[in-house]
Amino acid sequence: MFYKIYNNNSKEWVLLIHGLGGSINTWKYQIEDLKQFNVLAVDLEGHGGSNIEKGGHLLSRSASEINKILEIEQIDKVHIISLSLGTLVASEFVYQFPEKVSSIVLAGFVLNMNFGYKSLLALLEGIKYVIPKRVFYPVFANIMMPCKNHKKSRDIFIRESFKMTSAAFRKWLSVLFKAQFKLKEYIRTILEYNIPVFLISGKQDYMFVNSVRRTQKKLGASSLYFIEKCGHVCSIEKHEVFNYLVLNFLSGLNNPAITAVSKKKAF
Repeated sequence: MFYKIYNNNSKEWVLLIHGLGGSINTWKYQIEDLKQFNVLAVDLEGHGGSNIEKGGHLLSRSASEINKILEIEQIDKVHIISLSLGTLVASEFVYQFPEKVSSIVLAGFVLNMNFGYKSLLALLEGIKYVIPKRVFYPVFANIMMPCKNHKKSRDIFIRESFKMTSAAFRKWLSVLFKAQFKLKEYIRTILEYNIPVFLISGKQDYMFVNSVRRTQKKLGASSLYFIEKCGHVCSIEKHEVFNYLVLNFLSGLNNPAITAVSKKKAF
């Protein structure tokens, strides 16, 4: 697994995990604003500088690969900031290595979908071998991010997706479908280890906005924030707001006097 480290001589580390079709490059709007932390950014298998490996168990293997990186770099604990597909990897990492997680930000969370959207995923799972990736992914991106104001983030992810092989895209799409059934295990681990969670979503993230609300209720004390006039990739589309919210959340973990972010509309 390819990764980059941005060492800012901090005692705390942030781990960045991108979404489907993305790469380390899609965090460019966050790297500078996270300068009070050391930052570890990874390319998931088949993305950016990482090859896709043979064999199954892609999700659990990705979590294990990230843990190996932490061991190599002698990093004890991390705050995780994840986006879209990255929220699945982040959740799996928490499930396998909860003692190594200080907190977790789930942006554009893609679990806990209702029956209709699970059916859509099942359909996509069924036709992924029929339609070429160069056609499939732009259509998929337009379904996920349909509005005019989503164009910037949509274009960036379509461009980055061209670097993926068709095999990698199909495998990760399967992960997105199958991981829907692991939500209970993930939530149980988060609650058991009392890991602080911050859910951030664009209010125009139509496929997932209701599932995020349902997940927040299951997590109880977790924080939730919806960004107005924003779609699925809030870290790009409304990056200034996103960065402010994330830094406010992380600062509040060490300073209870800072007002916690609550489930109200943002900006």
